[in-house]
Amino acid sequence: MKADISYKRVCDMLKNRISDKGSYPVVGALVDNQLTGLDELIRADAKVEHVTITSPEGKRIFERSLAFLLHIVVNKLIPKGVLKVKYAYGEAVYCEIDGIKVDNQLLNRIKHELDIVIEQDKPIERINLTKEEAIALLKVSHRYDQIELIRYLPFQMIPLYKCMDCYSYFYEPLVPSTGYLKVYELKKYGPGFLIIPPDASNPYRLAVVGEQPKLFTAFANAKEEAEILKVETVGELNEVIASGKISDFIKVQEALHERRLIEIADMITKDRDRVKLVLVAGPSSSGKTTFSKLLYIHLMANGLKPVTVSLDNYFVDRDKTPLDEEGNPDYDCIEAVDVKLFNTQLQRLLNNETVELPKFDFRIGKRRPSGRNVKLDKDTLLIVEGMHALNPIIAADVSEHTKLKIYVSALTQINMDNTTRLSTRDTRLLRRLVRDNLFRGHTALQTLRLWPSVVRGEERYVFPFQERADVMFNSASLCELAVLKGYAEPILRGIDSSQPEYKDAIRLLAFLSHFMGIMSDEIPPTSIIREFIGGSSFRY
Repeated sequence: MKADISYKRVCDMLKNRISDKGSYPVVGALVDNQLTGLDELIRADAKVEHVTITSPEGKRIFERSLAFLLHIVVNKLIPKGVLKVKYAYGEAVYCEIDGIKVDNQLLNRIKHELDIVIEQDKPIERINLTKEEAIALLKVSHRYDQIELIRYLPFQMIPLYKCMDCYSYFYEPLVPSTGYLKVYELKKYGPGFLIIPPDASNPYRLAVVGEQPKLFTAFANAKEEAEILKVETVGELNEVIASGKISDFIKVQEALHERRLIEIADMITKDRDRVKLVLVAGPSSSGKTTFSKLLYIHLMANGLKPVTVSLDNYFVDRDKTPLDEEGNPDYDCIEAVDVKLFNTQLQRLLNNETVELPKFDFRIGKRRPSGRNVKLDKDTLLIVEGMHALNPIIAADVSEHTKLKIYVSALTQINMDNTTRLSTRDTRLLRRLVRDNLFRGHTALQTLRLWPSVVRGEERYVFPFQERADVMFNSASLCELAVLKGYAEPILRGIDSSQPEYKDAIRLLAFLSHFMGIMSDEIPPTSIIREFIGGSSFRY
């Protein structure tokens, strides 16, 4: 005879942890390694771990929940206003209200209304509906952006969230009531405003948000491209794919990249008497290597003789790599690079001496002579590429006047819908998952396991220097996630549910399920996407 299976709500199973006033706010749970809302019913014998607001999962739950509430309030105050949650701005999130320049008076009204609803602790309920039922309710809430999105989902049952008779689609959980959202601030910025969330280290105070004007401009330009192409959401991208227009769409996207590269190459050529050194930096899987190769070609077309040097070839031998706080090799720290050797060789090159550049052998973890002797002349331009290239100690003895500094990143131009943004970090993670599996023999599990240390390295050694850049280049393509989908899904499905990284695999699979896939045939051999999926005409 089968034993009866009992079920409990997640919040009841975590009751003691949630009610502990000295603890950080619990906003969700991992149930058998899957992110779950606090109000959901689960088997009583499931393994349950709390998720606090300080974790990456908890921060996403908070952001989504506040975006939903903000959408409700904006709709109430401005019936024809469309809230658009655009992109991350440091620890904050930048938003706009379509067609409206937000001023402090309007922002104060929105904040006042939000505070009232938060104080009332209104319930936020999850309901599972058929696709037809969900579409009908979303029409009532005027969420046509979400109707476009779920229309192409390969599921018949769709989760909607309800708060105060308003409905919205989210594929990951929200908090169970508005009272969880007390710590936040709204700050006017540009034509829109910033949502400032709780601080990651102390969620009872606000996060510190620094000024990043160059990054803000780069994001704004990326969103402008999406608006020009009339594809601002995943639903709109799926419509392009379904209507058979993706071939021309890809060509236009590649042409936009080409146009920007030509602009940068012409800028360097015009200023050739001043610029002796081009420094190209960016976080992991940003596409900086292919960017450097493309820039090389365009500079040659302008009559210059560029020479490319990779900082990766200046790594110290593996047995000399510094260790991180957990005792593991820290390959991303600046001390993992032989800065002294690089700066010495750079100075010799700029003094017109012949220098044999090193080559790092990643198979054995040692640096060796390359046999590549380089000497610069009056027409030669040096391009230095690497994640640390904008760090001031790189080329420290070279006059700032003679440098042009370029920052490359994948600034995602589209969002899931108007209230759910896509993370630029997720785009880079998917690029890396695919590339490492195809070309470095790494499983998805190995890449996901290493990713937190990669993120720590970026936050310490890359992002602090991005505003030093003279030029920012966005390597993201509007269609690339639809291309990466076919490569990433099979390897992510291979991660066992017993592994801690299973939660990340499930999240990425859910994320990718919203995209219609496209074949890579139309991607040209010089595209930055080819660096990650193969078939590039460049050698890496």
